[in-house]
Amino acid sequence: MTRTLKAARYAKDVDPRFTTFLTGTLPFLSFNEAMAFYSEYLPRLTPSELALLGCNDRFFLLTGLCNRPDAIHPWVYDRAREVEADPYGYLDLWARGHYKSTLTTFAGTIQDILIEPETTIGIFSNTKDIAKPFLSQIKEELERNEDLIRLYPDVLYANPRKESPKWSVDEGIIVKRVGNPKECTVEAHGLIDAMPTGRHFRKLKYDDVITEKNVTNPDQIRKTTERVELSDNLGSGPGTTKEFVGTRYSFADSYGHMIEHGIVKPRVYPATDDGTLEGQPVLLTPEAWEEKKRSQRSSIAAQMLQNPLAGHENTFRTKWLSAYWVRPSLMNVYIMADPSKGRSRSSDRTAMAVVGIDSAGNKYLLDGVCHRMSLSDRWETLKKLRLKWLDHPGVQNVKVGYERYGMQSDDEYFAEKMRLEGASWDLIELNWTGEVGRQSKTHRVERLEPDFRHGAFFVPAKVYHPAVEGHVAVWSIEDGADEIVYEPVRGLHQIERRVKAQGEHHRLLQPIRRKDEDGKLYDLTRVLFEEYRFFPFSPRDDFIDAVSRVYDMEPMPAVIYETLRVEDYPDA
Repeated sequence: MTRTLKAARYAKDVDPRFTTFLTGTLPFLSFNEAMAFYSEYLPRLTPSELALLGCNDRFFLLTGLCNRPDAIHPWVYDRAREVEADPYGYLDLWARGHYKSTLTTFAGTIQDILIEPETTIGIFSNTKDIAKPFLSQIKEELERNEDLIRLYPDVLYANPRKESPKWSVDEGIIVKRVGNPKECTVEAHGLIDAMPTGRHFRKLKYDDVITEKNVTNPDQIRKTTERVELSDNLGSGPGTTKEFVGTRYSFADSYGHMIEHGIVKPRVYPATDDGTLEGQPVLLTPEAWEEKKRSQRSSIAAQMLQNPLAGHENTFRTKWLSAYWVRPSLMNVYIMADPSKGRSRSSDRTAMAVVGIDSAGNKYLLDGVCHRMSLSDRWETLKKLRLKWLDHPGVQNVKVGYERYGMQSDDEYFAEKMRLEGASWDLIELNWTGEVGRQSKTHRVERLEPDFRHGAFFVPAKVYHPAVEGHVAVWSIEDGADEIVYEPVRGLHQIERRVKAQGEHHRLLQPIRRKDEDGKLYDLTRVLFEEYRFFPFSPRDDFIDAVSRVYDMEPMPAVIYETLRVEDYPDA
């Protein structure tokens, strides 16, 4: 196994055996073996060899060339080798003070510049004030570190404050380069307050996207998550790389959203070997760890163990989710529609939720949609959902509710369509108490909490999942875990087999698979999962809000009527 040689321009005056060692041996040495190599060979290396070593060995770059002997530790060494070998597409969640920003945002950025001076790098934090210190540290290192300036004269200015076209924390820094893009070599920006326009970076680095100051504010979490998604437009194209570094403060933060959607692969390293308070510290001394436990009681789970109390701030708990395999034999059906005509990209999805209520008062997610729709699409979808469930065996009653009915153009359009099609059915206006804004929605959705908590709200056991074999999966929650696990369907569940044997095929389930406005498939149950698990922090909550509007419909359980048989009344 070998690694690709980086910054090969420095290898022209280097013994080929040394380059072979850099790519085939050094990356796989243990800490003690690497320290023995440094001790014996560093004094003998030529400037070209040292320059090449710095571009291919991040641990040496940090501890040797950047004069950080504090990072000389086996655990830090292992992390340096890991992130250098596989830096992109990960979210590095490590204990605070365990060198994650030092190895990635600091040493990693410097290494990227030395390897490819033509690169452009954007460092993004929650705000620009948080991002600027990262750039400031890099800037000062590149202007004051005489070893770096001596070894990399083709990249670094001897006096960048005078020689560089731009050299400031506010505007960015530029090293020696042939090209003249409008982007600096490195710039620092905030996702919330200073998102740049017209910039396109080759590398995007995210550090401290979420902070302890905004993690308890659902609107800030939602906005941050949206801005991370929007920052995709700041890449330079398909070859753009992304690196994420952070600390968990809540399972419902923006990192949770990225993990849930597979945007990043989490690389988690707590402060102890087993991730518990009682475990052995991996970097701190036992004495320092005991002091942390005494002084950081309220934050140690999140900042040091990367394991914030699961769902502590959330409305719902993942463990409350209950699956159903077959539809009830008897139920009332309620259809709730919200056109959600907000202006932002995250708030203009039309949500239609179909909920059934059985004779015991249990609720079931049956059907629906959640994507952007035109007015005509809203009418056709609502009409088809109503007709579908009116014709479904065992359904006693179907009621349809519509948000803002009578206040916008939808009602006029619907009334005209009913007249032209010869249809006539009640469209109930979904009313709330008159509150407006985020608080109103939060209170509406919170009405679902008792049903989920007490196992009285069920969602389909089968979902569409493109990453699972066959694309149809069964979901489950492992004991003691907060994550939903998806496995391929391997056959009919025993409940399904029994219902099928009874000839009640209409009660069998299929995933609620839908196509959005771009023709992309999505699963409605998984949409609910996302909004449910992270509410009220989720960047989108259209569908769970529509589900909660079942309480505006005066819902009633299905009624089991007594069946009279002639043989029971012989005198009749």
